Amino acid sequence: EPKIAPSTPISVKEARRGPVDLTPYIGKYPFDVVNGHRFLDHPAVQAAIATAVPDAKARAEVVFADNGLGLPIVRVAGDRILAWGGARRAEDRYNWAVVIAPDGTKGEVCIFEAVGDDPELWSAAWYVAGKPAVMKQGGCPSSAEDYPPADIVAG
Repeated sequence: EPKIAPSTPISVKEARRGPVDLTPYIGKYPFDVVNGHRFLDHPAVQAAIATAVPDAKARAEVVFADNGLGLPIVRVAGDRILAWGGARRAEDRYNWAVVIAPDGTKGEVCIFEAVGDDPELWSAAWYVAGKPAVMKQGGCPSSAEDYPPADIVAG
């Protein structure tokens, strides 16, 4: 039987085994360790990402590399938490965001890769568990003012 790292949930059910409180991450950077886990390594966050983004290739885009950029995690509309990360020196072209309730539920994942050179035409893929990805205007939100994202408006 393969061994599983303690910070990797076996399932969503396992991640929900104990009470979850992600509020200590607010004000911290995605790479800061809180109670033994970086934000993306927290079992409840990993489970929410895996549930929202079933495609492993797309899910692999939500990673905080040692050379990546991040901003402090913030509280956003709906009493949820937003964590954002981007590629160093290309954060305006490649970024991601995870929006989640403090108890580890209601996860949303945004993945953005700019196509073309006109920011007016850029859109990001938004993933929610049990639903197909939806495209929203612009990149992934990095602050409370940017969430929720704007729908795409056809001109």
